[in-house]
Amino acid sequence: MLCCSYMSQIMETYKPLDAITFRQAAIEILKTAGKPMHYTEITKEAIKGGYWRPQDEDYIKQHMYQAIKTDIRKKRYGSVFTEVAPGTYEINRVVVKD
Repeated sequence: MLCCSYMSQIMETYKPLDAITFRQAAIEILKTAGKPMHYTEITKEAIKGGYWRPQDEDYIKQHMYQAIKTDIRKKRYGSVFTEVAPGTYEINRVVVKD
């Protein structure tokens, strides 16, 4: 049986899944990085940042990619993301000013 303090430490490390969308997480991570990143790197940073659990990495990777591609496909030049290489994205500085 796990110790109560250990469980509370785990619970504090991870944010609830519904606290942020994949799109919002990608925006925050790309803003912080200040450079283009592959969606797998964005996923690893999201896990490291405590947004999701490491054991969900494959699921997160797929949904991160879909969220970014959907934003680009639906909004085109108004998207907050720009694809600079296959699977590699950066913040669209024309749309996001800060």
